[in-house]
Amino acid sequence: MLLNISLLTALSKLPHKVLDIRQQYGSTLIEVLAAIVIMAVVSLSMINLFTCGTLFVATASQDINALNRAQEVLEEIKAIKNSQRGFALGGDSNSIALDGEGVDFSGEYMVALTDGVGAGQIRKIAGFDPSSGRAIVEPCWVVPPVPQETTYLLLRDRPYRDNLRIIAADSAFNLHKVTVIFIKQNGQDGEESREISLTTEKCWW
Repeated sequence: MLLNISLLTALSKLPHKVLDIRQQYGSTLIEVLAAIVIMAVVSLSMINLFTCGTLFVATASQDINALNRAQEVLEEIKAIKNSQRGFALGGDSNSIALDGEGVDFSGEYMVALTDGVGAGQIRKIAGFDPSSGRAIVEPCWVVPPVPQETTYLLLRDRPYRDNLRIIAADSAFNLHKVTVIFIKQNGQDGEESREISLTTEKCWW
């Protein structure tokens, strides 16, 4: 008799235990789903953070490269002699007549129009006629230099000359204020280019 009563008592409690187990399983499933959602949100945020960080590093690296190139040109300008600057004595669409003497054109040079008509253009010197002092340039000038109005500088040629602009202006005490501008081309349609510039004062002798 006692055995039957104990068995009935145990059986009467069994559904409550099954219900508790089901509730525990339901709570665990909700917690797992909540954890997955939280992890997904955090992962997306981290991916965006890493993407922005990568773009920032790439942009900073390009800026440093542009700055180094502008600095390289500026240092050369500080060191060049007076014979590598002057007023254009003439010019047409693909040439410029130089007034400097003693310039060695055995290496590769470029000519930069720094002030006056056509300022800002830089071209490779493809040939030089010592008898006339005329340098042939590539590609042709957009605006040809004007005699006694356009000033120029002769510098070592560089593969990135199309990204450069060099502007010079008179300053006090025979000084010239020279600005080297490196133009970064973004390479994507619809995006504007960026400029990095450095300025120095040059005393000619």
